[in-house]
Amino acid sequence: MVANNFKSISSTQTIFTIENKNTLPKDGVNFETAIELCEYGKFHYSVIIVCGLIFVFGGCQSGINSYIIPAAECDLNLNSHQKGLINTAFLIGGMSSSFLWGISANAYGRKRILVGTLLTDSLLTFLSSLSQSFEVLVVFRAFAGFLIGAPGSLIYNYLGEFHTSKLRVKCMCIIGFCWTSASLLLPGLAWFIIPLKFSFEFAGFIFNSWRLYLGLIGVPTLVLGFILTMYPESPKYLLSRGRKQEALEILREIYAVNTGRNKSDYPVKELKISTDEIDERNKLSIEVTIDDASNLLVIKRLLKEACREIKTLTSTPHVKWALLCWTIYFTNLFGWYGFGIWMPELLNRFENFYKLHPNITTASVSELVSLNQTSTIRKYDCENHSMNEKVFVNTLIINAACSIGNIMCIYLSNHVGRRTIPVTTLIVSGVAGVALYFIRSSTQIIIVSGIFSVAMTAANIVLNSTVVDIFPTHISALALCINSFFGRIGAIVSNIAFGALVDVNCEVLIFLVASIIIVGAMLAFFLPPKDPPRVLET
Repeated sequence: MVANNFKSISSTQTIFTIENKNTLPKDGVNFETAIELCEYGKFHYSVIIVCGLIFVFGGCQSGINSYIIPAAECDLNLNSHQKGLINTAFLIGGMSSSFLWGISANAYGRKRILVGTLLTDSLLTFLSSLSQSFEVLVVFRAFAGFLIGAPGSLIYNYLGEFHTSKLRVKCMCIIGFCWTSASLLLPGLAWFIIPLKFSFEFAGFIFNSWRLYLGLIGVPTLVLGFILTMYPESPKYLLSRGRKQEALEILREIYAVNTGRNKSDYPVKELKISTDEIDERNKLSIEVTIDDASNLLVIKRLLKEACREIKTLTSTPHVKWALLCWTIYFTNLFGWYGFGIWMPELLNRFENFYKLHPNITTASVSELVSLNQTSTIRKYDCENHSMNEKVFVNTLIINAACSIGNIMCIYLSNHVGRRTIPVTTLIVSGVAGVALYFIRSSTQIIIVSGIFSVAMTAANIVLNSTVVDIFPTHISALALCINSFFGRIGAIVSNIAFGALVDVNCEVLIFLVASIIIVGAMLAFFLPPKDPPRVLET
């Protein structure tokens, strides 16, 4: 890992070098040139690993409901409506913090917010594993959503701002691969832990396998929060705040780590703040410091900063791209959290239905509901004290397919236009969503769900990296967090719809979700084309 003293890390072979370093302009270079002159090596690899791991366990927090809800159904006496409320609570928590984290990240810095939320989330996850009632679990999941919203969105900013524009999308796709890894880790860990038959009881307090499973997710978050304290703040963020010398010092340290040379050999002596990094209104702004936290003036400063950033974001030319990106992301998470989060529940119903009715070889999702077997399946599930183990295997297969989408994104990110991947993947997702209506076996649902997951994961990654790429640094964190805000609104609406309709009118539900995804695909046609590669200053 990389500690504060970057010079202690030995040299490494760099990927590329910049010629004519001695001919740099005396009035300074912009950030793109400065970060490229740092070359590419150990620092970048290590920050990708750390951010990737943070994203893995952020993804675990986002997806863990899929496994704890079916497992906790009997303990907490949950019905479909309550299951939907648990999912919704997590999403409402994330939605309510979207503006806060975007504004705070621009006021306090990306790193400070990430560390604080990771450590706090870890503590609350431990406490949530002790929940003994539906109401308590709902509250803790809402707090988890509130906190994990920061790393879930700001990691894109933090990591992306250490990279040049031509490498930014690719590194975002690599990070997206880590999100997919979470979807592999969760069912794998659930398969190992949830079927365990232990249960500790004392004075009405119960601690069993699904609670252990939930609590363990907080351990890596705690470790990663402490590891991140050893990494620097984003130099691009510091530059956007007018803190040129601090940004330059971090760039020198990155150069030393990547090349093994002395940081004094870094050729850049002066940084130039371009209009892409900071606007006239931000030049005079004062960053909120830790000392301000005890002063009521912090509220006034944050509100002033928020108004300034929102005004910039909602003005020409940013507003049209902001509204477009936010609407597309709404459709993306509407589909992803609709079909994706409820998929283990549907798989569990399929597997238990076939165990209870071995003479019935096929049944569609809608027929499964219309046969009114939910209560019977629930009784069977409770008697066996666990989810059907085939669900874990099937979910692993589905989520493993997402790796294909990530690999495609990594390869295609610098070869196709900005619109190509989201348009294609959202159309494929919509068609796969419609196909769910026609499936008649758990094998078919695995195939269709695998296609759906591959496409939706790829679309999600590219849409987030597009937001980082489109907007200037001083508003990109807010733009990305508002993007998450609208996405979570879509996820909330989707989960409420599933909780209300999954046992009532499955047909309407399936076609509704699929249609909204396809609408998102049509809107993606209007995304701005990919910018041409920037030419380095000499």
